[in-house]
Amino acid sequence: MHNEGYSTMCGHGIIAVTTALIEERLFPVTLPETVIRYETPAGLVTARAAVRAAAWGGPEVDRVRFTNVPAYLASRDIEIHPDGVDLAGRAAGEGVLRVDMAFGGAYYGVVDAADLGLRVVPAQIDALTRAGAAITEVLRRDHAPTHPTDPELGFVYGTIIVDGEPSTAPDGKARDADMRNVTIFADGEVDRSPCGTGTSALLAQHFYRGSVQIGRDLINAGITGEAFRGRVERQTTLGSQEAVETSIEGTAYVTGHHTFVVDDRDPLGGGFLLG
Repeated sequence: MHNEGYSTMCGHGIIAVTTALIEERLFPVTLPETVIRYETPAGLVTARAAVRAAAWGGPEVDRVRFTNVPAYLASRDIEIHPDGVDLAGRAAGEGVLRVDMAFGGAYYGVVDAADLGLRVVPAQIDALTRAGAAITEVLRRDHAPTHPTDPELGFVYGTIIVDGEPSTAPDGKARDADMRNVTIFADGEVDRSPCGTGTSALLAQHFYRGSVQIGRDLINAGITGEAFRGRVERQTTLGSQEAVETSIEGTAYVTGHHTFVVDDRDPLGGGFLLG
């Protein structure tokens, strides 16, 4: 869930739910790998968890890799002029911001952080969020995509701002990554993970632009510096659209056990909405 509703597919959610289902013994476990298939609004997603027997006797997940719905590059070099966004580098010279649009379970605009004069680090999150939200607004208004098989998926979910030089990151994190991104989605919400659907979208973009090959791992770090490892597995189709099958690997950890109680006497026990 997010501040506008729910995701059509959530990669870090798949990794987290898979880990929790196994470690909490809510799903039948097999060693050394447990497979869980999820039906999502975007389609079928298959997660494969590497599982071992922990010292305390229960199952422990080392990592999860999921095979996502088909991903593809929908548009290249869309020229936009987002309000209130300062341009830098190539974009300043050309007077326009160039945006690719890619699908990885949701549609994202993809922009170069250098064209905004920004680095993908926590210290610049306010500027990154403002820029991402402004870019998303323009894309939603003027460049709505058409999904090849499901009209309900034909909307821009957010914007991915990509830092292509993580080796020089001013915060010193994720310097061994291939790229570092922040995804601004929904109503100006920030994805603190590297974004699973976004990583699939980036893999599709790189594949169709010729900068990544089938089978080659690509390390994509998020705003915190933690990373997903993704790769293009093979070419496929999404309806009549040429696409790629991608897989994403990451880790998740159980953070707590929560009990919610509803008192029959509570007049707000059923919940409420404001605004």
